[in-house]
Amino acid sequence: MERLQFKIPVGYYHFHDDVGLNFQFNRALINQCPMEEMMEAAQSIRKYEDVRSIMTSLAEKAFKEGRTLNAAFYYRFAEFFCFGNTEEKKRLFNQFMQLFYQALENDRIERHKVQYYGGYLKAIRIKNNALPKGTIVVHGGGDSFVEEFYLSVRWLVDVGFEVIMFEGPGQGEPLQKYYLKMTHEWEKPTKAILDYFNLDAVTLIGISLGGYFALRAAAFEKRIKRVIAWNVVYDFFECIMGRNGMLKYYIINGLVSANAKTLINYIARKQMQKSEMEKWIYDQMMYAYGVETPFEYLKTLKKYRCTKHVSQNVTQDVLILAGAEDHIIPLRMYERQLKALTNANSVAGRVFTKKDHASNHCQVGNVVLALHFIVDWLNTKS
Repeated sequence: MERLQFKIPVGYYHFHDDVGLNFQFNRALINQCPMEEMMEAAQSIRKYEDVRSIMTSLAEKAFKEGRTLNAAFYYRFAEFFCFGNTEEKKRLFNQFMQLFYQALENDRIERHKVQYYGGYLKAIRIKNNALPKGTIVVHGGGDSFVEEFYLSVRWLVDVGFEVIMFEGPGQGEPLQKYYLKMTHEWEKPTKAILDYFNLDAVTLIGISLGGYFALRAAAFEKRIKRVIAWNVVYDFFECIMGRNGMLKYYIINGLVSANAKTLINYIARKQMQKSEMEKWIYDQMMYAYGVETPFEYLKTLKKYRCTKHVSQNVTQDVLILAGAEDHIIPLRMYERQLKALTNANSVAGRVFTKKDHASNHCQVGNVVLALHFIVDWLNTKS
């Protein structure tokens, strides 16, 4: 039977005044969820606590109507706003996984479990029948699932590449099923994947925080020949703490450096009380990173930096992508990362703009344009 046919939309739309929620609705649009249905649902969301019930109801409605893929991504939307290690979060996770693979059963996606430090990493492989032009390994960042990116990157197979996508510690199944917590040493899970599939001379694409992970892996793992930071995260601590101005960053950085645990935890708890987004960030990330307090989380974040000692060891061909209006990663990260790659074989990059409909995080709004740019670059490096 024929694979699922779909078209990825172009445009970044206003679903909700909350910038984080609005971004998630636009991500769901890429994954084929209907705009009109989501516009209506968005109007009913007053606070983050509303998301789970509203999106779960949409999932149940879609499933009854035979829209399995829509149901899957509505469950993922609900799971995304279900905080911490709860039974409900696990239930929503399992619903998403079951329905995703049911909807895409004709794609013949290979699913693999890769043994790793007391648990398993998850990998999926997609390819066509022709001899591939090369192998592209793809991973996300934060607490992402490979399935979220599948519809976007499947096009890479259509133009001749074999694609292997994997989840590392702190992501998807390794986190939910095996409690493998996030690590800044991304060369370790990457090595496990390259070993398992017996890969060499690969292209590695890291999405979102994965932009840091990919460059970090390339600094240590020379079986990677080309590396693409699909959004560059030179300093993740600064991205998070400097999001609302650098004064806050300097104050919090100083307090963390001084080990002011009690004060940091007090400040963070106050922020969580005032802002749903702050509460979501701390709750979700403390779970993924395996820490108990905001101070421990911030202390851990300081390890996630692509600074000189890492960047100078990247010797491959490098492509860096950024969005001019990214609400998560400040544009200053782009120039700092370019300058730090002093020993790369080659360095190229692009800042996508509002005119491109791709100025947002990870080019949500026009991921097709970003994919075409990636393939054009790869064709010059083959």
